[in-house]
Amino acid sequence: MSPVKIAFVASGGAARGLAHLGVLKACEELGLIPEMFVGTSAGAIVGAMYGQDIPLDVLIDGYRLPWRRRHQGPRLHMSTFLGAPTAEELLDPGHLASGVFSIRKLEAYLRQHLPINDFRQFPKPVYVTAVDIDSGERTVFGPGVNEHVPVSEAVAASCCVPGLFRPIQIGGRYYVDGEVARTLSADLAVEAGANVVIISNIYRPQRDRGSKRSLAQRGIHRVLRQSLSTLLTEKESRGVEVLRHRYPDVTFIDIAPDLGPYGYFNTFSARPVVLRGYGTALRALASAKENRVFDRILPNLESSPGLTPAALRGGLRSVG
Repeated sequence: MSPVKIAFVASGGAARGLAHLGVLKACEELGLIPEMFVGTSAGAIVGAMYGQDIPLDVLIDGYRLPWRRRHQGPRLHMSTFLGAPTAEELLDPGHLASGVFSIRKLEAYLRQHLPINDFRQFPKPVYVTAVDIDSGERTVFGPGVNEHVPVSEAVAASCCVPGLFRPIQIGGRYYVDGEVARTLSADLAVEAGANVVIISNIYRPQRDRGSKRSLAQRGIHRVLRQSLSTLLTEKESRGVEVLRHRYPDVTFIDIAPDLGPYGYFNTFSARPVVLRGYGTALRALASAKENRVFDRILPNLESSPGLTPAALRGGLRSVG
Protein backbone atom coordinates (compact mmCIF):
# COMPACT_ATOMS: atom_id res chain seq x y z
CA MET A 1 0.00 0.00 0.00
CA SER A 2 1.25 3.45 -0.89
CA PRO A 3 0.05 6.99 -0.04
CA VAL A 4 -0.98 9.34 -2.81
CA LYS A 5 1.99 10.92 -4.56
CA ILE A 6 1.16 13.74 -7.00
CA ALA A 7 3.15 14.57 -10.14
CA PHE A 8 2.71 17.55 -12.44
CA VAL A 9 3.35 16.85 -16.13
CA ALA A 10 3.34 19.79 -18.56
CA SER A 11 3.39 20.04 -22.35
CA GLY A 12 5.13 22.64 -24.47
CA GLY A 13 3.33 25.43 -26.28
CA ALA A 14 5.56 28.53 -26.25
CA ALA A 15 3.62 31.53 -24.84
CA ARG A 16 0.52 29.37 -24.50
CA GLY A 17 2.49 27.43 -21.90
CA LEU A 18 1.73 30.28 -19.48
CA ALA A 19 -1.52 28.39 -18.89
CA HIS A 20 0.58 25.93 -16.84
CA LEU A 21 0.99 28.70 -14.25
CA GLY A 22 -2.80 28.95 -13.97
CA VAL A 23 -3.06 25.19 -13.48
CA LEU A 24 -0.44 25.35 -10.71
CA LYS A 25 -2.31 28.25 -9.12
CA ALA A 26 -5.42 26.07 -8.92
CA CYS A 27 -3.32 23.27 -7.40
CA GLU A 28 -2.04 25.62 -4.71
CA GLU A 29 -5.49 26.94 -3.84
CA LEU A 30 -6.81 23.40 -3.40
CA GLY A 31 -3.78 22.34 -1.37
CA LEU A 32 -2.58 19.89 -4.04
CA ILE A 33 1.18 20.38 -4.07
CA PRO A 34 3.01 18.19 -6.64
CA GLU A 35 5.95 16.18 -5.38
CA MET A 36 7.65 15.88 -8.76
CA PHE A 37 7.62 17.59 -12.16
CA VAL A 38 8.00 16.39 -15.74
CA GLY A 39 8.14 18.94 -18.54
CA THR A 40 8.89 19.44 -22.20
CA SER A 41 9.65 22.77 -23.89
CA ALA A 42 7.52 25.44 -22.14
CA GLY A 43 6.58 22.80 -19.57
CA ALA A 44 10.27 22.20 -18.90
CA ILE A 45 10.78 25.89 -18.14
CA VAL A 46 7.85 25.93 -15.71
CA GLY A 47 8.96 22.69 -14.03
CA ALA A 48 12.57 23.83 -13.68
CA MET A 49 11.51 27.08 -12.02
CA TYR A 50 8.55 26.04 -9.88
CA GLY A 51 10.25 22.74 -9.00
CA GLN A 52 13.00 24.62 -7.18
CA ASP A 53 10.48 26.55 -5.11
CA ILE A 54 10.46 29.84 -7.01
CA PRO A 55 7.09 31.21 -5.81
CA LEU A 56 4.30 31.06 -8.36
CA ASP A 57 3.51 34.75 -7.95
CA VAL A 58 7.11 35.59 -8.88
CA LEU A 59 6.77 33.57 -12.10
CA ILE A 60 3.44 35.17 -12.99
CA ASP A 61 4.77 38.63 -12.08
CA GLY A 62 7.24 38.51 -14.98
CA TYR A 63 4.31 38.90 -17.40
CA ARG A 64 2.44 41.67 -15.62
CA LEU A 65 2.50 45.23 -16.91
CA PRO A 66 5.72 46.97 -15.80
CA TRP A 67 3.99 49.30 -13.34
CA ARG A 68 2.21 46.36 -11.68
CA ARG A 69 5.26 44.21 -11.03
CA ARG A 70 6.27 43.50 -7.47
CA HIS A 71 9.21 41.07 -7.86
CA GLN A 72 12.58 40.83 -9.58
CA GLY A 73 12.14 37.30 -10.84
CA PRO A 74 12.84 35.77 -14.28
CA ARG A 75 11.04 37.38 -17.26
CA LEU A 76 11.07 35.30 -20.39
CA HIS A 77 10.05 37.04 -23.61
CA MET A 78 10.67 36.29 -27.28
CA SER A 79 13.90 38.29 -27.22
CA THR A 80 15.22 35.89 -24.57
CA PHE A 81 15.06 33.02 -27.06
CA LEU A 82 16.19 34.46 -30.41
CA GLY A 83 19.97 34.33 -30.23
CA ALA A 84 22.60 35.19 -32.83
CA PRO A 85 25.00 32.44 -33.97
CA THR A 86 27.68 31.47 -31.49
CA ALA A 87 31.35 31.31 -32.53
CA GLU A 88 31.14 27.51 -32.52
CA GLU A 89 28.13 27.56 -34.85
CA LEU A 90 29.82 30.00 -37.24
CA LEU A 91 32.74 27.59 -37.61
CA ASP A 92 30.39 24.75 -38.58
CA PRO A 93 28.46 25.78 -41.74
CA GLY A 94 26.31 22.65 -41.72
CA HIS A 95 25.20 23.26 -38.15
CA LEU A 96 24.73 26.96 -38.88
CA ALA A 97 22.28 26.11 -41.67
CA SER A 98 20.25 23.75 -39.47
CA GLY A 99 18.13 26.50 -37.93
CA VAL A 100 17.42 30.24 -37.91
CA PHE A 101 18.37 31.13 -34.33
CA SER A 102 20.65 29.86 -31.58
CA ILE A 103 18.96 28.54 -28.42
CA ARG A 104 22.17 29.33 -26.52
CA LYS A 105 20.78 32.78 -25.65
CA LEU A 106 18.03 31.11 -23.61
CA GLU A 107 20.57 28.77 -22.01
CA ALA A 108 22.72 31.72 -20.94
CA TYR A 109 19.71 33.54 -19.48
CA LEU A 110 18.65 30.50 -17.46
CA ARG A 111 22.21 29.85 -16.29
CA GLN A 112 22.33 33.40 -14.96
CA HIS A 113 18.87 33.56 -13.37
CA LEU A 114 18.10 30.08 -12.03
CA PRO A 115 18.91 29.94 -8.30
CA ILE A 116 19.77 26.23 -8.70
CA ASN A 117 21.28 24.89 -11.92
CA ASP A 118 21.90 21.31 -10.79
CA PHE A 119 19.19 18.63 -10.87
CA ARG A 120 20.81 16.91 -7.90
CA GLN A 121 20.22 19.93 -5.67
CA PHE A 122 16.53 20.43 -6.43
CA PRO A 123 14.19 20.05 -3.43
CA LYS A 124 11.84 17.95 -5.60
CA PRO A 125 12.54 15.67 -8.58
CA VAL A 126 12.31 17.47 -11.93
CA TYR A 127 12.61 15.66 -15.26
CA VAL A 128 13.12 17.38 -18.61
CA THR A 129 12.89 15.67 -22.00
CA ALA A 130 14.56 16.34 -25.34
CA VAL A 131 15.24 14.33 -28.50
CA ASP A 132 18.63 13.19 -29.81
CA ILE A 133 18.43 14.38 -33.41
CA ASP A 134 20.79 11.68 -34.71
CA SER A 135 18.98 8.72 -33.15
CA GLY A 136 15.45 10.11 -32.95
CA GLU A 137 15.24 8.83 -29.37
CA ARG A 138 13.87 10.57 -26.32
CA THR A 139 16.50 11.68 -23.82
CA VAL A 140 15.65 12.41 -20.20
CA PHE A 141 17.52 14.80 -17.91
CA GLY A 142 16.93 14.70 -14.18
CA PRO A 143 17.85 12.95 -10.92
CA GLY A 144 19.34 9.56 -11.66
CA VAL A 145 19.58 10.04 -15.44
CA ASN A 146 21.91 12.57 -17.11
CA GLU A 147 21.79 14.46 -13.82
CA HIS A 148 25.26 15.94 -14.40
CA VAL A 149 23.93 18.10 -17.28
CA PRO A 150 23.16 21.66 -16.09
CA VAL A 151 19.45 22.42 -15.83
CA SER A 152 19.89 25.42 -18.15
CA GLU A 153 21.28 23.22 -20.94
CA ALA A 154 18.62 20.53 -20.50
CA VAL A 155 15.79 23.07 -20.63
CA ALA A 156 17.31 24.82 -23.67
CA ALA A 157 17.50 21.45 -25.45
CA SER A 158 13.87 20.76 -24.58
CA CYS A 159 12.84 24.13 -26.07
CA CYS A 160 14.85 23.75 -29.29
CA VAL A 161 12.06 23.80 -31.91
CA PRO A 162 13.46 22.23 -35.11
CA GLY A 163 13.98 24.68 -37.94
CA LEU A 164 13.47 27.73 -35.72
CA PHE A 165 16.51 26.88 -33.57
CA ARG A 166 19.71 25.07 -34.39
CA PRO A 167 20.05 21.79 -32.44
CA ILE A 168 21.98 22.39 -29.24
CA GLN A 169 25.13 20.39 -28.59
CA ILE A 170 25.52 18.77 -25.17
CA GLY A 171 28.31 16.31 -24.49
CA GLY A 172 29.01 15.67 -28.16
CA ARG A 173 25.35 14.97 -29.06
CA TYR A 174 22.79 17.31 -30.64
CA TYR A 175 19.29 17.78 -29.25
CA VAL A 176 15.95 19.28 -30.26
CA ASP A 177 12.53 19.85 -28.68
CA GLY A 178 11.29 16.90 -26.62
CA GLU A 179 7.84 17.06 -28.22
CA VAL A 180 9.29 15.73 -31.45
CA ALA A 181 9.13 12.31 -29.77
CA ARG A 182 6.28 12.74 -27.27
CA THR A 183 3.83 15.52 -26.45
CA LEU A 184 4.01 14.42 -22.82
CA SER A 185 6.19 12.03 -20.82
CA ALA A 186 3.76 11.09 -18.07
CA ASP A 187 5.30 7.61 -17.98
CA LEU A 188 8.37 9.13 -16.31
CA ALA A 189 6.23 10.39 -13.43
CA VAL A 190 4.70 6.94 -12.90
CA GLU A 191 8.09 5.22 -13.03
CA ALA A 192 9.36 7.71 -10.45
CA GLY A 193 6.59 6.72 -8.03
CA ALA A 194 3.60 8.98 -8.77
CA ASN A 195 0.14 7.50 -8.47
CA VAL A 196 -1.82 10.68 -9.28
CA VAL A 197 -0.63 12.52 -12.38
CA ILE A 198 -1.94 16.01 -13.13
CA ILE A 199 -1.44 16.66 -16.84
CA SER A 200 -1.41 20.23 -18.12
CA ASN A 201 -1.81 20.15 -21.90
CA ILE A 202 -2.34 23.38 -23.85
CA TYR A 203 -2.91 21.82 -27.29
CA ARG A 204 -6.70 21.77 -27.24
CA PRO A 205 -8.05 22.78 -30.68
CA GLN A 206 -10.19 25.88 -30.92
CA ARG A 207 -13.90 24.97 -31.07
CA ASP A 208 -15.56 27.49 -33.37
CA ARG A 209 -18.39 25.59 -35.05
CA GLY A 210 -20.95 28.38 -34.51
CA SER A 211 -18.91 31.08 -36.23
CA LYS A 212 -20.04 32.32 -39.62
CA ARG A 213 -16.41 32.70 -40.68
CA SER A 214 -14.23 29.61 -41.02
CA LEU A 215 -10.70 29.47 -39.67
CA ALA A 216 -9.71 28.85 -43.29
CA GLN A 217 -10.76 32.45 -43.96
CA ARG A 218 -8.62 33.95 -41.18
CA GLY A 219 -5.13 33.45 -42.52
CA ILE A 220 -2.43 30.82 -42.68
CA HIS A 221 -1.32 31.30 -39.07
CA ARG A 222 -4.79 30.36 -37.75
CA VAL A 223 -4.93 27.27 -39.97
CA LEU A 224 -1.45 26.15 -38.93
CA ARG A 225 -2.14 26.71 -35.22
CA GLN A 226 -5.40 24.76 -35.37
CA SER A 227 -3.76 21.94 -37.33
CA LEU A 228 -0.85 21.70 -34.88
CA SER A 229 -3.20 21.74 -31.88
CA THR A 230 -5.36 19.00 -33.40
CA LEU A 231 -2.34 16.83 -34.22
CA LEU A 232 -0.73 17.15 -30.80
CA THR A 233 -4.02 16.75 -28.91
CA GLU A 234 -4.70 13.49 -30.70
CA LYS A 235 -1.15 12.36 -30.01
CA GLU A 236 -1.46 13.28 -26.33
CA SER A 237 -4.88 11.66 -25.83
CA ARG A 238 -3.73 8.39 -27.37
CA GLY A 239 -0.64 8.44 -25.15
CA VAL A 240 -2.70 8.98 -21.99
CA GLU A 241 -5.10 6.21 -23.05
CA VAL A 242 -2.17 3.79 -23.38
CA LEU A 243 -0.86 4.81 -19.96
CA ARG A 244 -4.26 4.29 -18.34
CA HIS A 245 -4.31 0.73 -19.63
CA ARG A 246 -0.70 0.11 -18.66
CA TYR A 247 -1.06 1.57 -15.17
CA PRO A 248 -4.66 0.89 -14.05
CA ASP A 249 -3.87 1.86 -10.45
CA VAL A 250 -2.69 5.35 -11.43
CA THR A 251 -5.10 8.27 -11.74
CA PHE A 252 -4.47 10.63 -14.67
CA ILE A 253 -6.19 14.02 -14.53
CA ASP A 254 -5.97 15.53 -18.01
CA ILE A 255 -6.40 19.32 -17.97
CA ALA A 256 -6.64 20.93 -21.41
CA PRO A 257 -7.85 24.55 -21.25
CA ASP A 258 -9.47 26.11 -24.30
CA LEU A 259 -7.08 28.97 -25.09
CA GLY A 260 -9.18 30.20 -28.00
CA PRO A 261 -7.47 32.63 -30.37
CA TYR A 262 -4.37 33.27 -28.26
CA GLY A 263 -1.24 32.46 -30.25
CA TYR A 264 1.97 30.63 -29.44
CA PHE A 265 4.06 33.81 -29.51
CA ASN A 266 1.67 36.28 -27.91
CA THR A 267 3.08 37.08 -24.46
CA PHE A 268 0.86 40.18 -24.31
CA SER A 269 -2.11 37.88 -23.61
CA ALA A 270 -0.52 36.34 -20.52
CA ARG A 271 -3.36 37.28 -18.17
CA PRO A 272 -6.25 35.63 -20.07
CA VAL A 273 -4.10 32.57 -20.88
CA VAL A 274 -3.20 32.09 -17.19
CA LEU A 275 -6.83 32.63 -16.17
CA ARG A 276 -8.11 30.06 -18.67
CA GLY A 277 -5.63 27.51 -17.35
CA TYR A 278 -6.66 28.36 -13.80
CA GLY A 279 -10.41 28.10 -14.44
CA THR A 280 -10.21 24.78 -16.27
CA ALA A 281 -7.89 23.28 -13.66
CA LEU A 282 -9.95 24.52 -10.72
CA ARG A 283 -13.06 22.77 -12.02
CA ALA A 284 -11.26 19.51 -12.86
CA LEU A 285 -9.24 19.33 -9.65
CA ALA A 286 -12.13 20.35 -7.40
CA SER A 287 -14.21 17.56 -8.93
CA ALA A 288 -11.38 15.06 -8.39
CA LYS A 289 -11.00 16.23 -4.80
CA GLU A 290 -14.74 15.81 -4.17
CA ASN A 291 -14.41 12.27 -5.48
CA ARG A 292 -11.62 11.71 -2.93
CA VAL A 293 -9.03 10.96 -5.61
CA PHE A 294 -6.33 12.56 -3.48
CA ASP A 295 -7.38 10.75 -0.29
CA ARG A 296 -7.31 7.22 -1.63
CA ILE A 297 -4.71 4.62 -0.82
CA LEU A 298 -3.67 3.01 -4.07
CA PRO A 299 -2.29 -0.55 -4.24
CA ASN A 300 0.60 -2.07 -6.21
CA LEU A 301 2.77 1.03 -6.31
CA GLU A 302 5.95 1.55 -4.34
CA SER A 303 7.42 4.97 -3.83
CA SER A 304 10.66 5.49 -5.69
CA PRO A 305 13.33 8.22 -5.27
CA GLY A 306 13.95 8.36 -9.01
CA LEU A 307 13.50 6.62 -12.32
CA THR A 308 13.48 2.84 -12.25
CA PRO A 309 15.37 0.63 -14.71
CA ALA A 310 12.09 0.08 -16.59
CA ALA A 311 11.98 3.79 -17.40
CA LEU A 312 15.47 3.67 -18.77
CA ARG A 313 14.45 1.24 -21.51
CA GLY A 314 12.82 2.21 -24.78
CA GLY A 315 14.83 5.17 -25.94
CA LEU A 316 16.54 6.85 -23.01
CA ARG A 317 20.12 7.81 -23.79
CA SER A 318 22.92 8.96 -21.55
CA VAL A 319 24.80 12.07 -22.55
CA GLY A 320 28.53 11.68 -22.92
